Amino acid sequence: MRIAIKDILKFVVSIGLTGFVLYKTSGDVDWSKASDAILKFNYGWILLSVFLSIISHLLRAYRWNLMLNTGGYNPSISTSYLALMVGYLSSMAIPRLGEVTRCTVLKRTSKIPVSFSLGTVFTDRLLDLFMLALLTLFLLSIQFDLLKSFFIEFVESKAPIISQYWPILVLLAIGGLAFIFWLIRKARQPQKQSGFVSKVIEFMANLLKGMKTIAKVKSPVKFWLATFGIWILYFFMLYVISFGYGPTDEMSFMAGVAVLVMGSLGMATPVNNGIGAYQAFVASILVVFGIVYEDGYVFAIISQGSQVVAIILIGFISLLILNFRNKNQKIEADRNQDS
Repeated sequence: MRIAIKDILKFVVSIGLTGFVLYKTSGDVDWSKASDAILKFNYGWILLSVFLSIISHLLRAYRWNLMLNTGGYNPSISTSYLALMVGYLSSMAIPRLGEVTRCTVLKRTSKIPVSFSLGTVFTDRLLDLFMLALLTLFLLSIQFDLLKSFFIEFVESKAPIISQYWPILVLLAIGGLAFIFWLIRKARQPQKQSGFVSKVIEFMANLLKGMKTIAKVKSPVKFWLATFGIWILYFFMLYVISFGYGPTDEMSFMAGVAVLVMGSLGMATPVNNGIGAYQAFVASILVVFGIVYEDGYVFAIISQGSQVVAIILIGFISLLILNFRNKNQKIEADRNQDS
C-alpha cells in the first residue's frame, strides 16, 4: 500500500508540533521525580479506568449504529466497534484521520457510503460538543469566580496568541462558517452542474442526510441514555485514576469535572491525541483546586498514557480481526463462485 506524500507531511508536522507543545508545557516538571511517581502508582486503578473506557467505546459504537440504522444500514455492533477502534488508532498518527478511517472500514465491511457514515460521525462529534458545553456551563455555574480568573491567566500565559490575534481568529472563523453555510445551502438545491463543484455539493448533501439522523432514530431514549452514559463513563475513567496517586487521591468531584472539561479541550487541539496540550490543560486546572502543577502533570501523563496504550493495543487487535474477517469473506466468495 502506497503512502501519499501529503500524509507523510501531515505526520511529520503533527509529530513536530506535539514535540514542541510537550517541550513548552513540561518545563516545570522534574522528570526524575515524575518517573519515580509513575513507577509507584497503583496500577489497579488504571486497569479499572481502561475497563470503563472499553465500555464507553462500546456505547459509542451502539449509538453510532442507531444513527446508521436510520439510513437502512445495519452493521453489527462488533463491526462498528472494530471500525471505531481502528479509527482511534489511525488518529494516533495523524489527528482527525480516525473519522474518515472508521467510515472507510464500514464502507469495506458493510457497504455503507462514506459520505453518509461521515455525516453520522460529524453528528457524533456535535453531540460531544453539546455534552462538553453542558459540563462547562455546570462547572462555571458552581465555580464561576474561581474559574474566571484561571481562564484569564491561562490564556495570557499558555495561549497568548488568542489574546493578541483574536480579531483575526474571529474573522477566519466567521469566513469558514460562511463558506460551510454556502455549501449547505447549495446542497439543499437541485444541482445541474458537473465536475468538482457538483461532487463537493453532492458530498455535502449526503453529509446533511447523515447529520439529520438524530431526529430519525427509532429509539431516542436509548440514544440519549447512551450519549449521557458515554460521558459519565468518561468522567469515572478519569476520576478513578486519581485514587492511585497520593497527591490526587482526595481530588474533589468538581475537580474531576474540571479535569474532564479541560482534558477534552486539550484533546481537541491539533496535535497527536492532544499529547502535551492535554497535560498542560489538566495540570493547570488542578492548580486551582490546590494540586501542585508538577503533580497534576504526572496525573495527566498517567491518565492519558494508559488510554493511549489501551487504544494502540485494542486498535491493532481490531485491525487484525477485520483483516481476518476480510480474508474469510474472500475465501467464502471464491468458494461460492466455484460451486
